Amino acid sequence: MAPILCLSHITKRFPGVTALDEVDFDLAPGEVHALMGENGAGKSTLVNIISGLIRPTSGNILLDEKEVRFDSSLDSQRAGISTITQEFNLVPKLTVAENIFLGREPVTRAGTLNWSEIRVRARSILSELGLNVPLNQRVEYLNVGDRQLVEVAKALSFDFRVITMDEPTAALNASEVDRLFQIIGTLKARGRAVLYVSHRLNEVFRIADRVTVLRDGKRVGTRPMAELDEGSIVAMMLGRELDLRRIREERLEEGDGGVPILSVKGLTIPGGVRNVSFELRRGEILGCAGLIGSGRDELTKALFGLIPHSGGSIHLEGRPLVLRSPLDAMREGISLLPEDRKTEGIFPDLTVLENLVINSRPSHPTRAGWRAFIDRSGEQSAYDSIRSTLNIRAQSPGQLIVKLSGGNQQKVMIGRALVSSSRILLLNEPTRGVDVGTKLEIHSLIRKLAKDGLSIIVSSSDVPELVSISDRCLVLSAGKVAGLLGKEEIIEQNITALAIGQEAVREVS
Repeated sequence: MAPILCLSHITKRFPGVTALDEVDFDLAPGEVHALMGENGAGKSTLVNIISGLIRPTSGNILLDEKEVRFDSSLDSQRAGISTITQEFNLVPKLTVAENIFLGREPVTRAGTLNWSEIRVRARSILSELGLNVPLNQRVEYLNVGDRQLVEVAKALSFDFRVITMDEPTAALNASEVDRLFQIIGTLKARGRAVLYVSHRLNEVFRIADRVTVLRDGKRVGTRPMAELDEGSIVAMMLGRELDLRRIREERLEEGDGGVPILSVKGLTIPGGVRNVSFELRRGEILGCAGLIGSGRDELTKALFGLIPHSGGSIHLEGRPLVLRSPLDAMREGISLLPEDRKTEGIFPDLTVLENLVINSRPSHPTRAGWRAFIDRSGEQSAYDSIRSTLNIRAQSPGQLIVKLSGGNQQKVMIGRALVSSSRILLLNEPTRGVDVGTKLEIHSLIRKLAKDGLSIIVSSSDVPELVSISDRCLVLSAGKVAGLLGKEEIIEQNITALAIGQEAVREVS
């Protein structure tokens, strides 16, 4: 079958860097073609060229064997290409329905917006996705997962023949991922072509027919999925062999850590958490699992003083802990890595160094101004140490943090906690949106920090991640503790069963 879309010798140069170098890529009708590679490999650049967001420096794009040129995203859309972007492209102040049809609103014969048709079509798409949110709800009030589904709904609202999906499941729970994959299956059956970009190998093996791997802007190869396994794909991505079986290091032995550093008893948060109790030991990695709405997000925010709790108690090293604000938490050595790095974590207008040390700078100016009291040499020394320890790939401490890859931004956020001399780390989705190599690197870093004596809570929707790094795993369901799994009980089946309200298996092989 002839390809519907064919890219030939695509090259894209930016000042000082070649993002794509003579890349060939094709996509057939009714095919799911996965595009993989580490952060910085050129995946998003290739997707942006197909979507008309940027133009290639050289090379040709063929659609139905005819050469085309996309000078804008509108040109790409008119050619029948729809796009789900990695970063949300929604207008927070507009409603769900308005965002889905923004710029393409159906109109009446009188030239006014046809709100009846907008509502009917939007409701149909949301129903197909299994998203039950009011059409008139403003997007700014949706959680991250629902925003992601609105982004998917927006892409599905186009009359397309080709759809590109750049990390579409990054903010979705397991049931939402399953629903999206059902829709992808329907699209395949209708002859639509799907370009699927993901760092999650298990997803790619579930739905892809072929995979193309990029490395350093070049195409390493294109292979049918039936010919590959996880190890061979990772080797193509990294340029070296990697033993994926070494995902678990030695666990904490029962009783290690002595007296718990953090004790939570009967914690209740209005509208989110009810009567949650657990302990966190010194040097322990405590996983926290649960579907969206389970209370995971509210729990970590309460432990950081972002939201108040209405009942229960929190004790730090045996003494009552009162958290009126995040400043109280930071003074006690508690740091939070937020779920949404882009809007809640990084300061986009500041440099890598400034993002790293900002929590350690004076919080109030003096008569001479707070800048006069910045220890420049100390900050540079901290930057050099953290950059080396965490393997942060930055051109210089003065580089804007938005210029770093997602994985390196995540490392800077972890480094911020280390510079602040934190004892407890609350990590929300620590590897969301990062490539396989960086993910394993962050896992290794988390283990090292725990071995160095830090106590860590990892709240994640990525069940294999929790299996990989947790010493124990707390599972929440509908705001309550569904179970606390010991080291030998942490398997995917147990976590998933508890998260959906079922019992864990009794025997673990």
